[in-house]
Amino acid sequence: MDDTIVALSSAASPAGRIIVRISGGLTGSLLKILTAQEFFPSLGTGEGQGGGLGRGEHAANAEPPPQPSPGVPEEGVAFARRLEISLNSAGSLHFPAWIYHFITPKSYTGQDLAELHIPGNPLLARMLLNHLLANGARPAEPGEFTARAYFNGKLDLAQAEGIAAAIAAGNQRELAAARRLMAGELARRLRPIMDQISQALALVEVGIDFSEEDVRFLSAESAVKRIENISRELQSLVAQSPRFSQLSHEPTIVLAGRPNAGKSTLLNTMAGQQRAIVSPIAGTTRDALSAEIRLSRGIVRMIDVAGLDEESADDEISKQMRDRAERAIQQADHVLLLRDITDSRPDPNLARAPDLVVLTKSDLSPQRPDLFAISAQSGLNIPELLCRLDTLAFGETAAGDSLALTARHLAAIEESLAALHRAAAVVDNEELLAAELRASLDALGQILGMVTPDDILGRIFAGFCIGK
Repeated sequence: MDDTIVALSSAASPAGRIIVRISGGLTGSLLKILTAQEFFPSLGTGEGQGGGLGRGEHAANAEPPPQPSPGVPEEGVAFARRLEISLNSAGSLHFPAWIYHFITPKSYTGQDLAELHIPGNPLLARMLLNHLLANGARPAEPGEFTARAYFNGKLDLAQAEGIAAAIAAGNQRELAAARRLMAGELARRLRPIMDQISQALALVEVGIDFSEEDVRFLSAESAVKRIENISRELQSLVAQSPRFSQLSHEPTIVLAGRPNAGKSTLLNTMAGQQRAIVSPIAGTTRDALSAEIRLSRGIVRMIDVAGLDEESADDEISKQMRDRAERAIQQADHVLLLRDITDSRPDPNLARAPDLVVLTKSDLSPQRPDLFAISAQSGLNIPELLCRLDTLAFGETAAGDSLALTARHLAAIEESLAALHRAAAVVDNEELLAAELRASLDALGQILGMVTPDDILGRIFAGFCIGK
């Protein structure tokens, strides 16, 4: 894997800068071709030769360098400087770039690696890539930079999955959970459990070695207790860890209330556009209308349903309106009951208790101190409502408090638990017990990439972006 790969490591669209990443044995030579400078830093000194500058230094009167890509270890920077890049094959085109050069093994991939931060012109980036390819590099496959980091022992497989999850994160909860995987949190929790299995396995295998002397280093009773403790810890890990699929769920919040309670006006205000028709005539909304609302920790889907009124007509259309509204309320994650501050009638009967009651149209009447009141027209307390909805949808705790698991992690843990269950049934047979303990340990090892079939590795890294 010492051939040299190159790829864009940022979006190929007009921007302040575009990042081109290089990894492999030709990295220093390619940088020399581009800049006509030597790139052979003194290992351990952190300073470059041939005019290179150390980490944190830059040319006089030049702006400070931008930060390397996330995940790239800053302590591994052997060269960071703004230089002129020359593409001779393109008519001696010159342009400035911040260049970071990382030396084996202190780099993201564990190989010589460079990042070129160039002006954000997609055409310039393509010309630079073509120049690098013409001088011995090849295009990187999806996820190949991270795959090299894994194979070179820079991170385990769960951390690699955390990087992919961070790239794909759609809300703060997903991003926080992905960062915990990247930080090695799953390995930190699994290794003590794996150590317990390894210790039990070692005692059983020693007993097998001394079987002719009729000596057991782990009694059947002790083996059962150990297996039960290990199983409980694994089950606790699963119970305490949400699924990434759950974190990506878009919570739904239904706006319920009587006709003309201000539901459509609030939906339009939250969405920032005229999503629903607003009229002083009651019963304007006849179907369930929805809009995506961005809150501080993620996106929720807010649904405006027809007003609920026991006195409404019993014609077929009115029945369908009520049925759809009630079905949406029953299926929603949360229900927000809106009550017109000028309407003294009791609240309509809902299929479930509301999670939050809000008085609307507070600009038309004095506020009641015992209830939370808003005005979609004047904007009164709308920011506070957004905060309350964020807590309602995403909880009180910080987004980074829990470790999320993928379907692959869960499948491996279930496989490990199944092997432990079989082990508990054969504690009187040391050979079978050792085999099941080994199967349990190997299943957990698959999570961190210690024992992982090639086809699983291929599927994991194929899901990455090119340049990651």
